[in-house]
This record gives sequence, C-alpha cells and structure tokens, in this order.
Amino acid sequence: MTTKVDFIFKALDCSGVTITDFSRMTRISRESLYRWKDGANIADTLRLDIAYTTALRLEKACREGRLPLTEKLKTPQRIKVLRGIIAEMGRK
Repeated sequence: MTTKVDFIFKALDCSGVTITDFSRMTRISRESLYRWKDGANIADTLRLDIAYTTALRLEKACREGRLPLTEKLKTPQRIKVLRGIIAEMGRK
C-alpha cells in the first residue's frame, strides 16, 4: 500500500466511516477502494488525490471531536452530515 492509501484507511478507522459511505461521498467505487487496499496499481491519480483530501478532512474532524458520529442515522442523512463535516473541515 502507498503512504496515501495507508492514510486513507487509517482516517476511515479513526472516523468510523465505512468504505461504502466513503465510496458514496467521493464517488469512487468500493471495488477500486478495496483494490487500492490490497495493493493494486493505482492508475487514476486524480481519484487518489480526491480520496486523500477527503481523508485529510476526516482525520481533522476526528482531532476536533466531530467524528465518529455518535447518533445513528439512515444512510442518506448520514452521507449528508458527513459531506457537511468534510466541507466545513476544508474551510478551516
């Protein structure tokens, strides 16, 4: 795994965000994310950069105590809240 991929999955663990939710937020397929995790060659560096930037924001939200989410939300609501947190972390 590359350093960026390692960081992405550490941020997911810290934030409590599932690969499925991360896939929905970034519009990167779960299959691609699992292949990256398994060490496959990453041809699409733009998608990797999108995932890495999102992971940086998730990690920042963890440090600030915004994640993991404590309330149980249905998928559409959870994705909306997570996208809001990611956007907010980008403005800080």
